[in-house]
Amino acid sequence: MLVVVLVAAAVMLSSPGPAPGAVAWCAAVSTVLVVAGLAEAQYRLRAVGRERDEAWERVRCAEVAQGRSEDDLRRLRDDIDRAARVLPWAVDRLRERASAPTVLARLGQEGLLPGDETLRGVVHTTVHTLHQEHRRLTSAMVMVQGCGKRIHAAITDHLQEIGERKRPYWEASGPICREDVRADLEALDARLSSTGLLTQRLLALSGARRAGRPWAKPVALERVVRAAVGSCESHRRVELALPQVPVAVAGPAVTAAIHTVGELLDNALRFSPPTTLVRVSGEDAVSALVLHVDDSGLAMGDETLRRAREAVDFDQPLDITRLSGSRLGLAAARLSAERFGLRITFCRSATGGTRASIALPRQWLTTPPAPSVSQAPALPQGGGPPPVREMPPPPHRPAAAPQPPPQSAARLPRRVPGATRSRPAEHPAEPAPPTTRSPQETGQRMTRFRQATRAARHRPDPGGSR
Repeated sequence: MLVVVLVAAAVMLSSPGPAPGAVAWCAAVSTVLVVAGLAEAQYRLRAVGRERDEAWERVRCAEVAQGRSEDDLRRLRDDIDRAARVLPWAVDRLRERASAPTVLARLGQEGLLPGDETLRGVVHTTVHTLHQEHRRLTSAMVMVQGCGKRIHAAITDHLQEIGERKRPYWEASGPICREDVRADLEALDARLSSTGLLTQRLLALSGARRAGRPWAKPVALERVVRAAVGSCESHRRVELALPQVPVAVAGPAVTAAIHTVGELLDNALRFSPPTTLVRVSGEDAVSALVLHVDDSGLAMGDETLRRAREAVDFDQPLDITRLSGSRLGLAAARLSAERFGLRITFCRSATGGTRASIALPRQWLTTPPAPSVSQAPALPQGGGPPPVREMPPPPHRPAAAPQPPPQSAARLPRRVPGATRSRPAEHPAEPAPPTTRSPQETGQRMTRFRQATRAARHRPDPGGSR
């Protein structure tokens, strides 16, 4: 372009015509244009160079980032493999009763923890969770072992007592007193009922929905309390002072009410002197019927009372790892009562001991059912031991009654669902006079029976044993 301008200036100077001033102006303008074009070209070249440098820089950054990603991925893979090897080792140490901080400290000392912060946090959380679950499992096993040992000891004592009580009957050659038989049966029944409370406790702690038999019909409140009293071994120390109100517990909540009251009574009997009484009273409130269990033992301390209230508080989760193997009654009572909203509270009693109160909501209370053939007569009010087994009197057969059908056509009696005990007929007849035997005749019959059974046991079996 500069060459074109010079040629044009030379042509204009050689040709005759206008003055040299116009030529000078044309040369100046051409020079300015040439300089501007050169500056623009240089600017574009520099811009292209900068873009090229930026592109190369981005490429280098991408390569560096790719290398870092590959390194991070390699380290993460190594950390995952290390964690996969570390967690089984941590589980083995936890099974050896090591704590979570001890296991993590050992891993840190040996350099086995992952380098990645996120993965390290995952390992920490996993180890602590495994430790908590191992503690829960250990506590559950301790509870099962404790209940199993107590049940086994109770059954062993029960069998021993049966052997001791049956020996006089086998060795006696004289008459047998009915009062002695009744006392022996009542003692065995009371011991077996206390064993049933242990089995209910184990069922409740294991998460069973029901810790006893189902009840299809409402049961009177007095019967519920007497059943709870009968499940305790020292039931003779319980004094009943229930309010005279026509109230019954609905069928679905009967088992839970019996078990809960039984656990509170057992707790009161165990932690009070054996020479004192445990009083069961009631209070008819607006929203619930409250039963109070008062003992005369030593009053709970502030810390013990707080732990007891926490154990039966529905608003706080039940932590089985904090329970003792010998004090599981409150936890079992809480689990049985929580399903039906039976609130349990503890406070100091006016007699110096502890008062445990259980509130039965109105939704689980109803009027007592009408008397039917399948129900027993009302129990007398009092504080004595409850009749654990009530057998109905034998029905009277009038003289004009028809003869029974032959043995081949006779059928076994069928049990009505929900019926627990039998009640005499609405218009019972006079009972038949019992068969009386002299004491000598009774003793002779027992002696002959014992001799016959002993001879049969010692006679050899020609056909061999099956």
